[in-house]
Formats: sequence, C-alpha cells, structure tokens
Amino acid sequence: MGEKKTGKRLAKEDAGSRSGRRWIIAAAVLAAVLLAGYLGLCAWVGACGTTLPGITAGGVSLGGLSQSEVDLRLEEELVRRYAEQTVVLEIDGVHTTYPVSGSVLTADTGAVRDAAWSLSRDGFLARGWRLLRSLVAGSELTVPLSFTPEGEAQVDALLEEIESQLGGVVQETTWEVLGDELIFRMGTPGRAFDFTDVKEQLLSAFAAGTGEPLVLSAVTTDPEPVDAAAVHEEVYAEVKDAALDTETFTITPSVTGLDFDVSEAQAALDEAAWGSDLAVPLTVTEPAVSTESLQELLFRDVLGEASSSVSGSSNRKSNVKLSASVCNEQILLPGEVFSYNDTTGSRTADKGYLPAPSYVGGKSTDEVGGGICQTSSTIYYAALNANLKIVERHNHMFAVGYVPDGMDATVWYGASDFRFENDTAYPIKIVTEYENSRLTVQIYGTKTDDLTVKMTNKELSSTPWTTIYQVDPTLPAGSTREEQSPYRGRVVEAYRNIYDGEGNLVSSTLESKNTYKKRDRIILVSPYDGAQYGLTEADGAIITPSPSPSAPAETGPGTGDVPASQTPAETAPVESAAPTATPVPSETAPDLGIPLSPAPPVEEEEDAA
Repeated sequence: MGEKKTGKRLAKEDAGSRSGRRWIIAAAVLAAVLLAGYLGLCAWVGACGTTLPGITAGGVSLGGLSQSEVDLRLEEELVRRYAEQTVVLEIDGVHTTYPVSGSVLTADTGAVRDAAWSLSRDGFLARGWRLLRSLVAGSELTVPLSFTPEGEAQVDALLEEIESQLGGVVQETTWEVLGDELIFRMGTPGRAFDFTDVKEQLLSAFAAGTGEPLVLSAVTTDPEPVDAAAVHEEVYAEVKDAALDTETFTITPSVTGLDFDVSEAQAALDEAAWGSDLAVPLTVTEPAVSTESLQELLFRDVLGEASSSVSGSSNRKSNVKLSASVCNEQILLPGEVFSYNDTTGSRTADKGYLPAPSYVGGKSTDEVGGGICQTSSTIYYAALNANLKIVERHNHMFAVGYVPDGMDATVWYGASDFRFENDTAYPIKIVTEYENSRLTVQIYGTKTDDLTVKMTNKELSSTPWTTIYQVDPTLPAGSTREEQSPYRGRVVEAYRNIYDGEGNLVSSTLESKNTYKKRDRIILVSPYDGAQYGLTEADGAIITPSPSPSAPAETGPGTGDVPASQTPAETAPVESAAPTATPVPSETAPDLGIPLSPAPPVEEEEDAA
C-alpha cells in the first residue's frame, strides 16, 4: 500500500509552505511600493509646471521650462536661425552655394511648444516613462518649417534658373503646313526638377541643420516620338469645291486637298535629330471653285431685266407690289424651276391681297388679287431676256398693254402657272423693285458667254372690234354710257433672237404663238333712243317718237355709230414697256425681216389672275 507520511515529514512541508507565502507577500509589497512610487512620479510630472528635462527642438534645449519660457527660447533661438539661409546644392557632382535673403523660412513655434508641453501632460501613466526616457536619452522634437511667400518665390526662381541651365522642361515636336511642305520642328530633351519634391527636401535639410549639400537629381525626358500616321489624320484633306448651301443660301467654303506619304515621312522622322527642322513634301490639290472665286462669281451679272408701268386702281397697284415683294430675292440653283403659283401661293385676302379688276369668263369683274398677272408677265419678260428655259407659260385672253404682245404670262392658282428653269451653270436670283408705279425685275446670275437676247414679235393677223348697242332702262332719253371698252384681236408670234458679242445674229427661234381675242365695244343707250341705234322692242327699245338726238357717227374701226367723246382704246397712246437693257425695236429687224407690231393698248383689267 502507499507510504505513510511521518510527523517529521509533515512539519517540514508546512514550514516550506509558510516560507513561499512570505516571498510572495514581499514581492507584492515591493510591487505596490514601486507602483505607488511610479504613480506618484506621474502625478509629480503633471503637476510640476515645466517641460521634461532633456527635450530639444532643432538643437535648442527646452527641458525644465514653463510654457512662456519655451515660447521665449524658441523665439530667441529658432526664429533667428531660419531667417537667413544659404542653399547648398549638389548637381551632377558639383557643389554650388546659392544664397537666399530676407525672411525665407518660418518655424511653427506654437506646434513645438505644444508638443513639448504634451510630453508632461498627456497620458497620465506615460508621463513617468517619458521622464525617465528624457533623462537617459533625451527627446528631440521636429520643428515644422515652411517657406514664407518671399522665400518660396526666391527658391522657385532659383530652381527655374538651374533648370534652364540644365536644359529645362522637354520641348515636344511641333508641325505646321507651309505652302507645299509639312514642316516638323523636332523637339529637344528636357532636364527638369519636380519642384514640389525638391522644396520638401530643402525644408528637411534646413530642419536638420547639418549644412550638408542637398543632392538634386534632374530627370531627363525625351520628347514623345512622332506618329506620322496620326499627323496624317490631322493634315489630310480631301479637295472640295466651294458651293452654295441649298438651305441657307450661304457659301460652303472650298477645301484645298492635302496629302503626304506616311511611310516616307515616318522613316525621315525616325532619323531626324532632336532640335532640327524636317520638311516633308505635300501633295496639294487646289479646288476647281475656290471660296473667293465663287463669291466673285455668284450673282455677278444681270442676265436679263424687264420693267412695266403699273396703272389702274390703288388696289390693283397694291396687289402688283405685294406679289412682286414675295418673288423678290428668290434664288434658284442650277436645274431648279421657279413656279409663280408655288412662290406666291393662293392670292387671298388674309395675305393682304385686295379686290381689283380681273377677267373671269371673258368678263371684267373685281376679284381678290386682280393685277398679279402683271408681276408674272414682267418676270416672264425678264426671263426671256435672260435666255432662260421656259417650262410653262400661257398668254392672256386679251392683249395687255404693260408688256409687248407675246411677252405676257397669265396665271390662275390651281389651273395655270408660269414656270421657268435655271438652265445655267450657276445660281440665279430674282430681284424685284416697285417704285413710282413702275415694276422692275432683274435676274442676276453668272454669265459664261457674250450672248445677248433681243425679243421681237410679228403680227400675223388682226380682228377688228365692233360696237354693240344695248338698252339700259335707267338711262334718260338722249344719254349714253360705255359699258365695255374695245380691244382689237390679233395673232402674234414672239421670237427669241440671240446675238454674239459683236452684234452678229446667232439664232432666231419662235418662242410662242399667241392668239388674243377681240373685245367689242358696248354702248348703253336709253330705251327711248333704241330705234336710232337699230334696236327693236325685243331689245328693250321703246318704239315711239321721242325728242332724243340723232346717233353720232362711228369713229372706231368697228361698225355702228359712236359718240365723239367715246374714243376707242385702240387709238389711245401707249407707253412702251420694253426694258432699257433690251428695247423692242419699232422697225423691221434687218437680219430677220420680222416686223414689230406697235405696242397694244393699255388695259386696266387683268386676265385670269
């Protein structure tokens, strides 16, 4: 069985246990004493009111000082130390001293004071340790330095000067087009500093105060290699002629074509020395139509013009003026067709058109827009004189007096139109002007030949008018009234005659054959006078003797008697409507043998408007 413990052995074990407890108690007492002493030391450090011994900042001793004493010591030692500085730099193995003057650096003494004071105040349990460490090894505080504005400006200027001596920043390659060459100005390598990094190094060197030169390394940078293909994308231009924008009618500028051989250019660039100039030949293609030449050509010449005197009521004149203003400044590109109806639209009152005499079914009546055919006729006459292609044109029912026979153009919205085409190589522009009851139309364009147009006409036949008497029950005996003025009918051919610059006839073509109807004269008489004019009771005449006067003799080319005061319109003087630039001759054209008919009578009404 197990060994039984004796009394003596038990006594020994009890004595050993009591001895171990005494050592533990002694160690605990010692630890408590040490802890109490350390805590007392920490409390003393915090209450002593001075900085820890052994504290320095920038080589200035700050130990055992009050806050005010720290401020004074820093002001005396540090501020004066950093006021004047000398910069010693080592660049490419060479030491160079650069003085800087004035207030260059500024020290944050407040931050140094707070750091020194916090060592004896912050962290209760750490105070004693910091005291012991300061007594043994001391505590060096960093002095926060910064450049004053004056000092930083001096340092920047100093670094820029050194940098320029080394080569400065890299100069990249540039290029420009000069005539038929692409000039590359090859860049140059640069040696430069990172200013921010260098200035931080200077501040660290100043703070250390060792006086050792600061070694600076300038970074050498080569220019970026030139990519000839990328330059080609910027330089290349496809040749383009100047043109007239069809929407804005402004000139789209011409473009000169530019190109060069990319592979040859790249090879030359790879071999070119930095800092040299390299010329690469360009293939230059000039446009057939430059912007300047198109500006000079557009609407340069008056291709044709015409004018007409506007008579009749004020409403009719207003309609002519309004329709002409709508057509003014109309531009036609080559191949485009001018439509009078499309340009003016329907002639309605809401557009400002007024009632004026117009022919409807051969009868004169007031219609809104009456008179606008004078505008279409004057434009037609100008288009003929401009030698333009006529697409659609209709003559009036009766001859008009504001343009020569065969030079008129009647229109009726939705039924008949006047249209002509710009068959020239350049845009043309219609310019209208209404002044002093006279309408002038000019067609501007670009003449490419010396040809001119002279319009002539030839009357093939004539139909005289007659006088018709009708009873008007409202007229008293012995009185008459003209109900309708007469027009002579005729068939007229119009010719387009083209002459060269020396006046030689180049061609003469039939432009149109025009049939103008006659219009009889209508005289209204009193029913009491009807018998004297050959009227019967069926005509409304009263067949009884009456004291009415005898009927006057007929004075016109028609039949019947006409009062002397009722002179037919055929005999009235007429103002010529031919334009100044291309007047219609009044005699037989010597080259053609085509007689010109005299100008027709002026009529105040307007055919189908």
